Amino acid sequence: MSETVGITIARQLGSGGSRIGQSVARRLGYVLIDRQILQQAARELRVEEAEVEDREERLESFWEKLVSSYAMACPYRIGTPPLCLVSDEALAEVERRIITELAVKGPCVILGRGAFHLLRGKARLFNIMVHAPLRFRVERVMSIYPVRSKAEAIQMIERSDQDRCRYIRAFTGLDWLDTRNYDLTINMGKIDFATAEEMIADLALRLSSVDVRSWANEPVRAADPIIKVA
Repeated sequence: MSETVGITIARQLGSGGSRIGQSVARRLGYVLIDRQILQQAARELRVEEAEVEDREERLESFWEKLVSSYAMACPYRIGTPPLCLVSDEALAEVERRIITELAVKGPCVILGRGAFHLLRGKARLFNIMVHAPLRFRVERVMSIYPVRSKAEAIQMIERSDQDRCRYIRAFTGLDWLDTRNYDLTINMGKIDFATAEEMIADLALRLSSVDVRSWANEPVRAADPIIKVA
């Protein structure tokens, strides 16, 4: 009996993982789960979408938490800076629920947000990590974002990596870059986008046709990825 596979894509900033996710979703006719998470979370938490986006896959810093505590203690104090009073835990809980509700509706590609762990036991998953060498990432970041130098691009990349590692560790207890979390890891410094997209789509279709007991009920275990493109 065949069963549709949900695809999760963890990705380093500047690796092209988001582009790959969009292309694979179009190719397979799957729903792409990405910005609708931001939009729905912002509505439910009654904050601006930009505020949720700024907190995506990162934890509040010590100073942000300190200022938040000050604002909550003195909400009417003149001069208190406007900011989001939503905690990391509250935001993560809302996003987890939204992702789960969207994912169980049908075939989908989910970008980031720890979905590889969040949906374990709730859907049949094909978990992917897209990464790339620093030079590749710097060039891509500079072509997409308004950065003024390579040094600024590197700083942006390093901050993103640190934020995502801390976020995944805090809410899953796992190492974001541990390849054992994924079925397929792709180094975009080795292959082009078209090849990566075709490979993912083909494997997803093949895995959907495999008659197995139930991926959803498999115990969590440390295992090597089924394929590593490096």
